[in-house]
Amino acid sequence: MTGDSADCDELGGFAQVQADEANEVLAVLDERLAAAATVEDRVKAFEDAFRMVATWRSQLAVDGTWTRPGSRAEDFGKPIAEGRWCEISPHFRMRDKESPAYQRFAALEEIALQRLAGGRVLQNVVDLRDGRTIDGNLLKSVHGTNEVVTETATLEHREELRRASFEALARLEAKRAEAGRLDAHDPESRQAFTDAAYFLIQAPQVQRGSDAVMRTFLVAAYTRLFDEALRLPEAVDLDGMVRGQDGFSAVMAKDLQVASSAASPAPDVALGARPFARGTWAVPGRNAASWTREVTRGR
Repeated sequence: MTGDSADCDELGGFAQVQADEANEVLAVLDERLAAAATVEDRVKAFEDAFRMVATWRSQLAVDGTWTRPGSRAEDFGKPIAEGRWCEISPHFRMRDKESPAYQRFAALEEIALQRLAGGRVLQNVVDLRDGRTIDGNLLKSVHGTNEVVTETATLEHREELRRASFEALARLEAKRAEAGRLDAHDPESRQAFTDAAYFLIQAPQVQRGSDAVMRTFLVAAYTRLFDEALRLPEAVDLDGMVRGQDGFSAVMAKDLQVASSAASPAPDVALGARPFARGTWAVPGRNAASWTREVTRGR
């Protein structure tokens, strides 16, 4: 992404496409959750809604619409292999240092380097509500440089984290059913949703398009739970991979915004009609396993 007007127009158009899908998923969630009688029913409803979004994103690529330059349609449905890595440092591919995308990535690179504190590898550790911890993604400093990449968690851990996300959302739905509504300003409920978002960000499924799948699903889920449309922070997926759980929670507490009130009609612009100042992050190839030396653990 270069930050020019053509890129912005394209991203703005895709934001509307995502918003349309979020509204379709919201209708499915409303129907499924209205009939849910158990926590497991609710978990299954959220899981099925997530799969619906994943299938939609893959089909867009297969149909030849909204496929990023340099990517292949099959990558949008191809599972992530072990050791999948993505670039954070903007120097890898962005030449326009004045673009919002470059500046966003440069800021995240600096945060990553601060967390690495001169080390080569940092293991993000994810705290679950039941007291368990799961290893999330790795932050890595490229040998001999100040450039940073992230590496996805193992397949087993990603599957656990996706399940934890759907369980967190199901608990919120149960709370909503019991109380009649959820207060979007209640710190406990907001943190529970933030946890669900973080778990999902830590658990991408496919080589391309996981960020759009996650954003679209989370907007639909939030709107179902809180009866308000959500505007996610920009680059929320990268925030989740770079900042760690505590840092991500701080960003969500500060930047999570509501796009409409509960009294408004269905959120046709739930994801916002404006372009996102962000770039492509997933890149196939290159094995980073040899970079691992000492691993620091952090949240």
